[in-house]
Amino acid sequence: MPKLNREESQARTRSLLIEAARREIVKKGFAMASIRDIAEAAGFSLGAIYSNFPDKEAILLELIQQHQSEERTRIEAALARAQGDAAAAMAGIEAWAETVNSDPDLGVLAIELQLHALRSPAFAKVYNESNRKHRRALGTMIAHLFELFGKKVPGEPSEIATGLAALSRGLALSPTGGDDDRGGRIVLTFLKALIEAAPSVEKAKRSRT
Repeated sequence: MPKLNREESQARTRSLLIEAARREIVKKGFAMASIRDIAEAAGFSLGAIYSNFPDKEAILLELIQQHQSEERTRIEAALARAQGDAAAAMAGIEAWAETVNSDPDLGVLAIELQLHALRSPAFAKVYNESNRKHRRALGTMIAHLFELFGKKVPGEPSEIATGLAALSRGLALSPTGGDDDRGGRIVLTFLKALIEAAPSVEKAKRSRT
């Protein structure tokens, strides 16, 4: 393995710490997973953590933000590849939906962080703002999908994104019986139903005149 430079070594350390924090918090819960537990699970000293993250909260925030960024990138790519074709766009969204709950640990982490936000106002301020930015971005993509189908969005797009995310999070924690992509299919069913039931843009325009 080639020797890593300083930046590459730091990036690798951060990645290992994030993954260790994820495992420890899923296993023990946010409150019980200590900084020392995370450091030991990653194979580092406490100093390695504090030279990369100010606290445990910062590690998990970065993990969630990475996941949110990857989610937006995949949906954006699906819509871009469709090149304005509604059916192709929906096919891309369907492919993404199959992977929504493929990692149940993320659902557990989201619940753990949400509970911690209820108990820590300082953490809640940063965590909630990150979620608002993510929902607004997803809302923009949802509005674009409705537009491709010639439909009017039945409400604030970011609120629809919030509702679908809450549904997905709840399904991630429910028993699947081995059907790991069930949550994504259910979320997609609700999204398709919203699009189907929404008035066409032309009909909406006529109703205002």
